Amino acid sequence: MPALILLGMEKHLSVATMRMLGGHPGLDLANTVDCRHGRFGPDLLTSYVDLVEWAQRAGLLGAGAAARLREWSAQHPEDAEATLRRAKDLREALYRVFSALASGAEPSLPDLERIGDEARRAQAQRRLARTASGYAWIWPNDAPDALVGRLAHDAAELLTTPRLGRVKECFGPHCGWLFLDTSRNGSRRWCSEEGCGTRIRVARHRARTRQHPSEAG
Repeated sequence: MPALILLGMEKHLSVATMRMLGGHPGLDLANTVDCRHGRFGPDLLTSYVDLVEWAQRAGLLGAGAAARLREWSAQHPEDAEATLRRAKDLREALYRVFSALASGAEPSLPDLERIGDEARRAQAQRRLARTASGYAWIWPNDAPDALVGRLAHDAAELLTTPRLGRVKECFGPHCGWLFLDTSRNGSRRWCSEEGCGTRIRVARHRARTRQHPSEAG
């Protein structure tokens, strides 16, 4: 289970305790489902407030914008729930697309279109503004649904860069987390060495010990 820390295993999984290992917001969004291989879940996005908290941890929202979005969700619970469903639909499309590409398969056209449609809508929400270093495109972080579009936009950009070849899916049992492999030789196999990597090595050692008990110790 990738969101668990091997030593001192955390029992309560949430967006506050999950590890951000994807290296890209779109991949970290896909990883808000703790396990995908063999079983699904738990799903860490259980409310719109969870989505806001996750986005704040991912560096997509500041404290002020996050507080305003929490207040909006309390005042508009049905709209907040609809936005959460939209975010989770995008999340599953992102997972299917990047999982397929990581395995060398071709992603489905409907999933690609879903990401592209969300990204195009997001483009219209950005504004050009003066910054300390010049000018930049600014996202309207106070817009309740802008976060979904921004995630789709960032994912679409990843799909069009050479970094796409560095997207991997963890080989750990029951894992399936996605990550951007930034290792020098591109040989990373696990979402984390101290998590799934260590568990795999321990499991292999135990299997060898059972097969060859005389070699133990």
